[in-house]
Amino acid sequence: MPVITIDKKYLFRLLGSGTDEKMLKEHAAKLGFEIESTSDKELLLEVTPNRLDLLDAVGLARAIKNFTHRSSSFNYSIAKETEPAFTITVHPSVKRVFPFIAGVVAEGLDLGEAELLDLINFAEKFCGTYGRNRRKIAIGMHNIDAMKPPLTYRCGSDGKFVHLGSTEARLYSEILDSTKQGEAYSGIVRRGKVCHYPELMDSEGTIAFIPIINSERTKITVNTKNMFVDITGTSEYAVNKSADLMAAIFMDMGGRVRRVKVDYGAHQVYTPELQERYISVPLRRMESEIGVQIGFNNVISLANKMGYEAALVGRNIRFRVPEYRLDVIGEQDIVEDIAIGYGYDYIRPIPIAYTQQGGLEEQTSFARKVGEAMVGLGFSELANSYLTNEDINFDRPGLQRDESAVMLKNPKTEAISMLRTWLLPSILKDLGMSTHDKLPQSAYEIDMVFRLKEGMPSESYSLGGATIDPKRNFNDVKAEIGGLMGALGIAHSVSHYRHPSFIEGRCAEIKVGDVHAGFFGELHPKVLKEFGIEEPGTAFEMELEKLQKAR
Repeated sequence: MPVITIDKKYLFRLLGSGTDEKMLKEHAAKLGFEIESTSDKELLLEVTPNRLDLLDAVGLARAIKNFTHRSSSFNYSIAKETEPAFTITVHPSVKRVFPFIAGVVAEGLDLGEAELLDLINFAEKFCGTYGRNRRKIAIGMHNIDAMKPPLTYRCGSDGKFVHLGSTEARLYSEILDSTKQGEAYSGIVRRGKVCHYPELMDSEGTIAFIPIINSERTKITVNTKNMFVDITGTSEYAVNKSADLMAAIFMDMGGRVRRVKVDYGAHQVYTPELQERYISVPLRRMESEIGVQIGFNNVISLANKMGYEAALVGRNIRFRVPEYRLDVIGEQDIVEDIAIGYGYDYIRPIPIAYTQQGGLEEQTSFARKVGEAMVGLGFSELANSYLTNEDINFDRPGLQRDESAVMLKNPKTEAISMLRTWLLPSILKDLGMSTHDKLPQSAYEIDMVFRLKEGMPSESYSLGGATIDPKRNFNDVKAEIGGLMGALGIAHSVSHYRHPSFIEGRCAEIKVGDVHAGFFGELHPKVLKEFGIEEPGTAFEMELEKLQKAR
C-alpha cells in the first residue's frame, strides 16, 4: 500500500479544533488507513491503494471531516456558463506516447511551504501509484502568471528549453541523459532507437517536456497565486478523472477553479469535467450483503459520513458519487463504503443452521497422520506450486520427458509450462536454495501430482521427502521408511529398484503387498549438482492413496 508523509501541523490546521492525534488514529483505522509512525513534525501513513483521494493532507482532512459529520457540502462543481481559461490544442503526433491531456486552472491560492510541499508530494505519489510511475498518468504544475496561452501539445523534434532547476537551455536528449528525472523516466519516451519528445508549449516556448520535467520559467513557489496543472496520459477517462480530483483539492484549499478547453480536432473536451454521477442500490440488497438491518435514515447518514449525497428514490437509495472518487465504479463500491461507515466492529456473524455434523475426509485425516509422523522423524513441511516446467520436473532429475505430463497451452513464460508429475524436484529445488543453512536439512511435502490418463488430467496425492546430510546413507533412509510405515501400521517390503535420480545399487522399491507404492535411496551426485546442492543426500517418494488402501 502507498505510504505518504504528511505535515502534522498542516493536517491539524485543516481539521480544525476538536481532533487530536488519538482521535486521528481511531478515524484512520476505521477508514482503512494506518498511521505507521509520528514525530513532532510529520505523520507517516499507509493508505489503502484504491483511495487515491487520501494521498494528501487536504484529502485526508476532507475524509475525516466527512466521517465525523463536520462537513455539510459534498458538491464540487463549476458553473457551466463559465468561460474556459484558455485552450490546449492537441496535435495528432502525441498518439505515439501520451495521446490525452487535461488541464485545471486554480486562481487565488494562498500557498505556504506546507501547502506547496503537500501538492508536490501528492503529484509524485499519485503518478507513482495510479500513474504507474508516469507510464499511465503524469502531472505537471505551473505558475500561470508566467505563461502565455494558448497552449499546444505535440510531439516535436529534439528542442531546447530551460528545465526546472537549470539556468541554461538544454536539448531534450541531454535532459534524458544528464538529469535524475531523465534517467528515471526516459524509458517512457524511448522505444528502442526511436525517441519521442512530447512537449507542452505556450507562445514563448516549452513549458513541459512530458512526462520528464517542467520548465524553470513556470516554476511554482510559495508566491504562486494562480496555478495551471496539466495531466497527460494513455487513457482519456483516467486523465479527465484525475483533473476532477485536482479540482476538488484546489476547491478545498479555497481556490477558484476554472476549466480549460482541450481541442483534439475531431472533438473538444472541457476539463475538469466534474460531471454528476449517480448509482442506485436497493436497500434490501445492501442490508443483505452487509449482514445488518440499517434502515433508510441510517443509510443516508452513513452516506454523508463517507462523502456521498443520498436520497430514497422508489425502493432504491440513489447515491451521488463524489467527483474526487476515482475508485467508485459500481454498486459494490457503494456497499463497501456504507459497511465502512457503519463500522466492521459492529457487524456480527450470523449463526448458520445445520442438521449434519461436518468432518474431515478420510484422505485428509490420513494425510494429517502422515504429516505428524514426518514431523516426528525430524522433517520440516514444504508447500510448493503445482506448476513447474520440463527442466525441473524431468531434465534436472535425469528423467526422460513423459508424454503423460499435463502441459499448459500457450504458457506465458518458460518457467511455468506444465503440472508437476512428482514432488521430489520441487523439494530439491527448495533445498538447493538453502545451501548456506546449517546441515542436516530434512524436508517433506504432501500434495497433489498430475498425469494424463486416457487423455484426461488425473490428480493424486503423494508424499515426498529429502535429507541433505553428508553422514547419511541408504540404511538411514531405509530406517526412516520403516519408522514411518510402523507409525502408520502398514506392512511393507523393499527390493532392488533402478531410478535415474538415484545412485545405482543404492535405490529400493517400496511395496505394500504386491503393489508398487514408492521408492527411496541415495540421490545421484549429478542430480544434486543440477539443483545446486553440494552435499550428499537421500530421498523418497510414495503414493499416498496406495498406502491408505493398505491400512
